[in-house]
Amino acid sequence: MGTNPKYCVGDLVKACYTFYDYYYPDPDDELFYPWSGIVVDIYWDEEYFGDDAIYDVLCTDGAQRLFAEWELLLIQR
Repeated sequence: MGTNPKYCVGDLVKACYTFYDYYYPDPDDELFYPWSGIVVDIYWDEEYFGDDAIYDVLCTDGAQRLFAEWELLLIQR
């Protein structure tokens, strides 16, 4: 398992993919982008991300998305 995560389950965050235009060219998604949501789980994938946590975020549009730590900004703990 990696280092201590910066965010905790239950934190309200703003989420923004680093390469959004490359991976998600769907114009309908732009209505909600960047997304806001609540962290519901934290994953560790040492093979691809080393010690960085991957956050499962339930966004306000109802979709659950995965984000790296550097793609999140804390709104409220």
